[in-house]
Amino acid sequence: MTAPTAHDVVVIGGGVTGAGVARDLSLRGLSVLLLEKGDWGAGTTGASSWMIHGGPRYLEFDWDTTRRSCIDAGHIVTIARNLVYRVVFLIPVMPHDRNNIERMETAMEVYDRFQPLKHAHPHRRLTGDEAREVEPGLAPDVLAAVTMEEWGIDPHRLVFANVQDAIDHGARAMNHTRVTELIRDGGNVIGVRYRASDGELSEARARVVVNATGPWAPELAAMAGVDVNLRPAKGIHIVYPHRISNFSISAESIDGRDLLMVAHAGFTLLGTTDDDFYGDLDSVDVMEDEVEYLLQGFERVFPAIRNYRPVRTTTGVRPTLFKWRRYEDELSRRYEVIDHASRGVEGFVTIAGGKLSMYRLMAEETSDAVCRKLGHQAECTTATRPLPGNESDTEPVAELAARCGISALAALKLQSRHGSNAEKVLDEGRTSRILCRCEPVTEAELVYAARHEQVRTLADAFRRVGVAGGPCAGAACILRASEVVGRELGWSAAQRFAAAHDFVRGAWLGRAPVLAQAGWAQEELAQGAMRGLMNLEGRA
Repeated sequence: MTAPTAHDVVVIGGGVTGAGVARDLSLRGLSVLLLEKGDWGAGTTGASSWMIHGGPRYLEFDWDTTRRSCIDAGHIVTIARNLVYRVVFLIPVMPHDRNNIERMETAMEVYDRFQPLKHAHPHRRLTGDEAREVEPGLAPDVLAAVTMEEWGIDPHRLVFANVQDAIDHGARAMNHTRVTELIRDGGNVIGVRYRASDGELSEARARVVVNATGPWAPELAAMAGVDVNLRPAKGIHIVYPHRISNFSISAESIDGRDLLMVAHAGFTLLGTTDDDFYGDLDSVDVMEDEVEYLLQGFERVFPAIRNYRPVRTTTGVRPTLFKWRRYEDELSRRYEVIDHASRGVEGFVTIAGGKLSMYRLMAEETSDAVCRKLGHQAECTTATRPLPGNESDTEPVAELAARCGISALAALKLQSRHGSNAEKVLDEGRTSRILCRCEPVTEAELVYAARHEQVRTLADAFRRVGVAGGPCAGAACILRASEVVGRELGWSAAQRFAAAHDFVRGAWLGRAPVLAQAGWAQEELAQGAMRGLMNLEGRA
C-alpha cells in the first residue's frame, strides 16, 4: 500500500454531480480528491436524454423543481456555451388524449413563465395541418400541436469539463478507481481506501468525505453505518445513428406515461421507460419488451418509427428520493444534502436525488454544507465562471476547417467538444487525419484525449470524443482507434486487439435488443470480420 495522502475533501462519484462538487470546492480553494470507479459520466449521467431542461411535467406536482431546474439550466447554458444547442419539441394532440389542445396550451403558458430563466423561447400553437407541414412524419389524425424549446447537451463532455476545471484548480481526479472501504475513527469517517486502475491499493485521509455516487449512494452509506433511502428507477433509450425527424416529438405510452423522441445534432434518442429497479446496479440489461413498449407508444404519433434501424440502446438507473405509492414517473426530482453528523457519523455528507439540469445547484449546496463543516469562508462562483473552452468566443467553423485542413463538419464537432480550445487539440496530435467519417473524429483529438483526458479504454474514448458513435458503430474505426490509443498508452499488439475485442463485446449488450433480421445479418458479418482480423476465436 502506498503512503496515505491528505485532503480537505474526498468526493466519491464521477457523475455530473460529483464532478460539479469537486469543481466547486476546488474553486473555493480546498484540496480535493475525486474518485470514480468507472469512467467519468459512465453511469446515470451518460444514460440521460442528453438535455438540460426544466421539466414541464413536474409542474403538475412539483413546480418548485421546474423553477429551480430552469434557473440552473440558465447558468449551465451560460458557462458551457460550446456544449449546448437548442432542441425544439412538437407536442402533438391526438383524439381522446387526456389533454386537449386548450389544456395543453394552458400548461405551456405556465411553462413560458419559466422559459426566460434558461434563455429559451415561448411556445407556439399549431393546427394539425401546420404540424404535419413542418413535421411530415406525424400521424394523419394529429389534431393540433404546441411547440416547446429545451437545450441539448453532451453529458459526457459536461462531466469532463467539470473534472478538467477541478484539476486546473488543484484537485486530483482518478477514474477507474474503486473505493473499497471508508476509514473510520469510532463512528466518524476520516478517509477512504481505494484501488486504482493499476491495482495499487491506496489510502486518503480527509476532513470530509462526500458521497455523490447517485444510485450507489445507499451502498456507500452502508460502509459508514448509515442509511440513505432511495427508490431507484430504471430507464432505457433507443439510439438511432442519425436524425429521423425535423423536430423532437413528445408522445404518450400505452399506460399514459410521457415519451420523448429527441432529435440531437447527429443522432436520435427515443425514450424513456421509468420502472422501479431492484437488481444489480452494475449489470442493468435492456429487455426486448422495454424496446417494444417505446416503439408501440411512439408509432401512434409517428407511424414510420419502425422503418428506421436503431444502432443500440442505453440504460441507466435514476437515484430518485424514496416515496411510497407514487408511480415511478411521478416521483419528484428533488434532491437532498444529508449531513450524517445528525446520525452520529461526523465527516460524511451525501447528495442524493436531483437531475442533470440541476447538477450545478446541487453541487453548490453540497459544497456549502462542506464549507460550513470546515469553517471555510468562500463564495460559490460556478454560476458565472465559464467551463474550459468557453473563456473566449470560438472562431467561425469555416476558418478553423480551412486553416487546419479538416472538413467543416469535423471542425464543428471539434468545437462542440472543446470550444475555443479546438485548435490546441489539433496541434497536440499533429495530424488532421479523420479516424471515422460517419462520426468525423480526427486522430489528433483521440491522441489529445489519451494524453490529457484520462482515456484508459476504448469505451472511455467513445464517451470523450464519440469514437464508434456513428452509423458504423465501430465497425469501420474501432481497430484504428485501438492503434491510436494503444500507441499513446504503450499497449502491445495483443493488448490493442484485446481492447477492440472488449469494446465490441461490451457494445453488443446494447445492440442485441434492437437487432431486426437485417441487423442480425449485418452483425454476423461484422463479428465474423472482426474475428478474422483479430484471430479471437481461441481467445473468446
